Amino acid sequence: MMITERAGLRRFPVVTVVVFAATAAVNLLQFAVHGVLAGLERTPAGLHGDWWRSVTSLFVQDGGVAGTVSNLLFLLLMGTVAEQVLSRSRWLIQYFGVGVACEFVGYAWQPTGGGNSIAICALAGAVALTLWRDDPRLPDWATLVLLLWCGAMIGTLWSAASAPAIVACVAASALIRVGKERGIAVHRPTALAVPLVGAVLAVAQNIHGAALLLGCALALLVARDRQPISQTATGSHSIERSSVA
Repeated sequence: MMITERAGLRRFPVVTVVVFAATAAVNLLQFAVHGVLAGLERTPAGLHGDWWRSVTSLFVQDGGVAGTVSNLLFLLLMGTVAEQVLSRSRWLIQYFGVGVACEFVGYAWQPTGGGNSIAICALAGAVALTLWRDDPRLPDWATLVLLLWCGAMIGTLWSAASAPAIVACVAASALIRVGKERGIAVHRPTALAVPLVGAVLAVAQNIHGAALLLGCALALLVARDRQPISQTATGSHSIERSSVA
């Protein structure tokens, strides 16, 4: 409980931890046993009998050790943020629903591969919507995670731009924090980074672009209007809470 409170979280991310543990276990098996990646990743055979590949490809990684560590770390971070504003069932639908849907985009654009990055993109779409709505349940570090993920996704298109993009995102996050402390509304421009990066990647037929856009679309589809909390007797401004959950 103390760790949760110190991290600015309203609840412990149970679903995130379970999915993280399952994915990490498969990743360890992948590196320990030859043939696991080849047997579970997305290949054209997924459309010709090996139907399980459309799901199991979310649990293996084709980016080596570095890609595996990066994806697991972002799963833990983005998943934790998303679980503060989504119900656990909505988290699972967002993660696996968009993840599996984008596997079929992958069959057209990138027919061979594996990784949970597209599912993380789906969570990023939901987090972007709640950031747009300035949901008070988001932890203070949610903006940094979202921008870092956008930088990492740019790196999937232009590897040489990966490091500069991440540095720029860290700097932007610091500026956003300063702006927020001074009462400057910066949450909506920040949230727009997700669909904008998604559009750029989609034009380049990068599977992560489709995942970011579908993640945003699903979050918009199921989101309901926010219900304002009535003003207090002191006349303070009302606070609106997102009901994406």
